[in-house]
Amino acid sequence: MVTVIQPDVFYDFTVQVFVRVGVPREDAHLAAAVRLESALRQPAGLDGFSVMRLRNTLRRLQAGGINPRPCLTVVQEQPHIAVLDGDNGLGAVIGSRAMACCLTKAKGQSMAFVGVRNSTTLGMMAFYAMRALEHHAIGFAATNTELKIGLPPWGGVTPALGNNPFAIAIPTGQEPALVLDMSVIATAPQHGQETQTASAQAPLGSEFVSRAVIGDHKGYGLALVLEILTGVLTGAGFGQAHAPEQLGTPAAHYNLGHLFGVLHPAAFMPLEHFYARMQQLAQEITQAQRASGTERIFLPGELEHERRQERLQHGIPVYDEAPAALHGLCTELGLTSPLAP
Repeated sequence: MVTVIQPDVFYDFTVQVFVRVGVPREDAHLAAAVRLESALRQPAGLDGFSVMRLRNTLRRLQAGGINPRPCLTVVQEQPHIAVLDGDNGLGAVIGSRAMACCLTKAKGQSMAFVGVRNSTTLGMMAFYAMRALEHHAIGFAATNTELKIGLPPWGGVTPALGNNPFAIAIPTGQEPALVLDMSVIATAPQHGQETQTASAQAPLGSEFVSRAVIGDHKGYGLALVLEILTGVLTGAGFGQAHAPEQLGTPAAHYNLGHLFGVLHPAAFMPLEHFYARMQQLAQEITQAQRASGTERIFLPGELEHERRQERLQHGIPVYDEAPAALHGLCTELGLTSPLAP
């Protein structure tokens, strides 16, 4: 039998963890909401790797690499555009507030964009894009990343870009929404390139791990455009500013950049018309002739939606070393683990 943790227990524990390291309770709830949604939708659930990532975030909060009490400020502003400075706060907190700002600006407008500089890792990108769905709007979220998993330019070997994830959530008038959440990491290397070894042309002693991009030169172009939109355009760090040599300690400031967008379909046509067209397209795709061995054609976001519904009812699965890792973390923080070691 697979061990599970109930979603409310997972959420409450995560709030406690962030509060224990100095994050205000209101902000801790924002950070916990992102982590819970990730555990509900993504295959891993709660595993040893997710505990390790949480531990790394806590160490950075304790070392000053992340500001536990950021003051979000407006750098540039127009009626439907804003650039915010995240004051080196938790990415989940900054991202949640930036997307809320974007949604506010989109009211009465056909669209809005909010850029962010001086931030940290966001976590699951779909969380932010999906915030637009309840407003019958299309949501967009993108970020650049550190280069510890570095992507070389097409034809090169030295990592120059992060894996730069992004998400787009499109309402369909019924559940589930169409939600695309992806990074530009490829599952296979470029021709003649190894994916798990340090780049031969990376700086001596570098921690770079060279990874290929999706779609060959097309994926490289997408990674570069995302780096421009999230890093160059927002005033955040970009490129080699995020190399491991620059960010090698828990006290380092990442200065990541994000871009959030909201687009109202009702600005183009009556909303009911848009939904009818979306449902027609979805039906055409899912009812297309299937390849041999394929039982079902999924739209982006369907698997995650079904996994979320299952876990809300039956709990989030707990895998491998998670209980022991969580027990060790709780011992450090003086908390009671929600799982038996």
